[in-house]
Amino acid sequence: MSEHHAVEEAEDPNFKRVEVSPGKWVTFKRRIGDDAPPPPEGMSKSQWKKLWRKKKFAEHKEQYAAIRREKRRDARQRRRAVVQGYRERGEEVPDEYVRKPRYNKDQTPAGFNLVIDCGFDDLMNDKEVVSLSNQIMRAYSANRRADKYADMKITSFNKRLEERYNVGLKDSLHNTWTNVEWLPDEKLITEGDRSKMVYLTADTDETLDTIEPGMTYIIGGIVDKNRHKELCLNKARELGIPTRRLPIDSFIKIDGRQVLTTTHVVQLILEYFNTRDWKQAFENVLPARKIGLPSLSDMPVSESDSEEEREIPAAARMGQPSAQEKEQEKEQPAEK
Repeated sequence: MSEHHAVEEAEDPNFKRVEVSPGKWVTFKRRIGDDAPPPPEGMSKSQWKKLWRKKKFAEHKEQYAAIRREKRRDARQRRRAVVQGYRERGEEVPDEYVRKPRYNKDQTPAGFNLVIDCGFDDLMNDKEVVSLSNQIMRAYSANRRADKYADMKITSFNKRLEERYNVGLKDSLHNTWTNVEWLPDEKLITEGDRSKMVYLTADTDETLDTIEPGMTYIIGGIVDKNRHKELCLNKARELGIPTRRLPIDSFIKIDGRQVLTTTHVVQLILEYFNTRDWKQAFENVLPARKIGLPSLSDMPVSESDSEEEREIPAAARMGQPSAQEKEQEKEQPAEK
């Protein structure tokens, strides 16, 4: 926003009024950092604002966490009210309102590996590292719910991503996750059997036809808003690893870009392996708005697909059984 615009206080201190043109005032919500003092000598205003926002966020972290918890509670209450309305009318509750179990106790191994290559830390900003950590958590949750689970490997788990899990997401108990291995380097990729590997990237022309047991499928763990073109393709070529892209064009029409999140790629692979139907996998996994299908409701009932910077609740919401579920499982008779 241009500095010559007049600014005045709004009635709500969380907002400000800005004169965007002579006589025309618009109310904007204040952002963390709007109250930053003048930048130190030698530092640009934008750099100083980023540092100031980071400092303010750290100071009010618990307050923001409480606000997020309150919003989640409100969302759950709204969801319960909608579900109750369907039941009182004797109508079937739509699938989008049916809460999925946190984990699938009847899982069997799929027999293939899913590797999330996180060796791109230096190419992301802090917010993108946060987004990647959230995507990995959702990918793990999807793997815990699938009928057939993949063995997940997180390579190059170091630097800011490792710090994010050890500090910002310490309650996620990531070191206890089932069927997940955290590797500090990328030897699995650089020294593994290339004939048993496939690097998935939207930039290649060759299509992935099927998922095979015994194979290792590598997904680029990067959030860069498409800044670094052909990054994963070039890395795979340098390492001599074959590349494939998901067969999106052959089965559905995508509204917007075809570059999918790490979470979506993991979910699609798991869904295809369980259904052996790419079209069904795409329609089951991708948001209705992305493939041009009507959505039953805009109310959030699961983790959002957006890339906003937010905390995700701890282990119980990430595919780990709660204490109550563990007790219920103990009470179930063992299968003979």
